[in-house]
Amino acid sequence: MNNIYKYLRSATTGEEKPEEKHDMNVFMKSQELAEEFDIKYDGESIVPTDTSLADSVFEAAIQLLTSVGIYCTDTKKTIQIEEEDITRYLNTSETLEIGRKNEKVTVPFRYIMDSEPPVIIGGPMGGTVSEENFLEVHVSSAMEPIVQGIYAGALEKMGGKGIRGKTPFEMLAALKEAREERLATKLAGREGLTLMGPGTPTISPAYMLVSSEELYSSADVQEVYQLDELKTDYETFYKSIFHLEHGNHFLSGQCPVFGGTGIGSPEGLAIVDVAETIQSKVLTGASLHVSGAVHVNTNSSSTKEIMWGSNLSSLAISRNMHHYTARYYWNLAGCCTDMMFYETAAQAIGDTVCGRDMLIGPVGARGAGADHSTGLESRFMGEVAHMATGLSLLEADEAARNIYRKYENLLAYAPEGKPFGECYNVRSEYEMKPSEEYLAIYRDVFAEVSKYCGIE
Repeated sequence: MNNIYKYLRSATTGEEKPEEKHDMNVFMKSQELAEEFDIKYDGESIVPTDTSLADSVFEAAIQLLTSVGIYCTDTKKTIQIEEEDITRYLNTSETLEIGRKNEKVTVPFRYIMDSEPPVIIGGPMGGTVSEENFLEVHVSSAMEPIVQGIYAGALEKMGGKGIRGKTPFEMLAALKEAREERLATKLAGREGLTLMGPGTPTISPAYMLVSSEELYSSADVQEVYQLDELKTDYETFYKSIFHLEHGNHFLSGQCPVFGGTGIGSPEGLAIVDVAETIQSKVLTGASLHVSGAVHVNTNSSSTKEIMWGSNLSSLAISRNMHHYTARYYWNLAGCCTDMMFYETAAQAIGDTVCGRDMLIGPVGARGAGADHSTGLESRFMGEVAHMATGLSLLEADEAARNIYRKYENLLAYAPEGKPFGECYNVRSEYEMKPSEEYLAIYRDVFAEVSKYCGIE
């Protein structure tokens, strides 16, 4: 808490500048550091194999953070980050235990090419979910044995009407969401399964409202979304202070945009991604940092530039600091398509061998189309991750490249796929299963991915 007070004070006394200037500073400094440390993307790789490159990225990230700082959008001032604070907190994380009763999970601190698989979190992870299918979408993930938690989606409507942002309606929507998520774990016979979120609200009172033993307990992981490209705001401070005081686990999430105002290259993305992970630990004291970088042209996390930068970031963090990391999967294609499975496989292989501790999702249609999240997609993500634990960096890169070629030409016009209600047969909340068409696509792609991973 002392650190939060220090940085909150800095947010009111630091250098004042326009937000656009901060964005340009991040852009220029990350590019400059990439050149200085000779960090180069070859244009083809997906999983980096040079670990010394990862160490260079980590050093560059520290320099970026200490030179540019964190911009507070509420005060329009820069929070200065000192290198001494970074080095003090690099290796101080406590063991993270999530879930209750029979669903308690100890999240492993994974290393590069670790034999222990990452924790698998299913669910829409903030993607849009219709009011009609909200409960069933979450049950479909909770009922998958390989899934160890569910990350909430965002309610599209409540009572058939749109939810007015930044009003008391958000509080009611957050309550409805959290109650249905908890009910989903019970209907799936997995009471105690950890919840992550909530995904619907945008204001801190709504997040805090559902923080209780009945809904989001201290055994769950609550969301504190930071602003992208090394920024923060008072909302981040409100929620962080609340959770630290109440002993809650919470994540800091960020989705830096490659090709946006602050990041101009895959090398710059890797540096910014590591810097934001350090920001998570030093500025907020979060239990876990979740990154979900996306490409400005596709709004997805599955292009080769995004995967290479994210994988290099993961290597850098695994080798140089002690902090739990996870990744959001924002897929471009919709559910019930082979492309959706291919996107997931390429990402899961890279994240697993590069040391991510947790994988989250996936969600299709970039999270914007309603109900593009299913338990079968989460099952597939988990199965590929478990399979990838036996791969070297070089083998993982080869497998990911082969898979990427299967959908690379579809990035400009990805298949829309089908929402949950069209690819699952639902008789009741207790009885649902994927359609035969959906299962056939899953089996075919899984067999193909297995061969790429050297498993016949």
